[in-house]
This record gives sequence, structure tokens and C-alpha cells, in this order.
Amino acid sequence: MKKLLLVIVSVLVAIRLIDYIFYGGNAHDLVGAAGFGLLALGIVLEQRAGRQALPAQGTGRRRANIVSACGIALVLVSFMLKWQVFG
Repeated sequence: MKKLLLVIVSVLVAIRLIDYIFYGGNAHDLVGAAGFGLLALGIVLEQRAGRQALPAQGTGRRRANIVSACGIALVLVSFMLKWQVFG
């Protein structure tokens, strides 16, 4: 299931980057691509922490959660930029 989510998020990164490069160069596309990229990185870090059977496993999961939360925040900011919430 996580691999499917990783593929979907990677496709969203590619779509946002294509929109930024070829269709206008809007800031919300670049911020969205960075947010989805961080979300994908968080998924990969969480999978890596799950495979390790070390006592310090909690730090890997915590790092993955922090990276994923930053990615989600950037995606939300990109939607706000797109809908011109900030003026």
C-alpha cells in the first residue's frame, strides 16, 4: 500500500514540475512540487525506519513524520497560493 502511495505522490511531483516548467512558471506549482517531494521522502524514510530493527527506531520514524508534515504544509501553502488566499 505504501508503494502505491509513493507512486501516486511521485506522479503528482512530476505533474507539478511539468506545470511549472512548461505552463506558466507559477510559484504555486513549484511549492507544490517541493511539498509532494518532501511527502515522498517522508514515505521512503518511514519505510526505511520500519525495516531497521534497532532500538533507535523511534528517531527514524520521528524524522519521517516531521518531513512528511513539512511536505503537507508546503502542499497546503501551494493551494493557498493558487487560490490567492494571501492576497
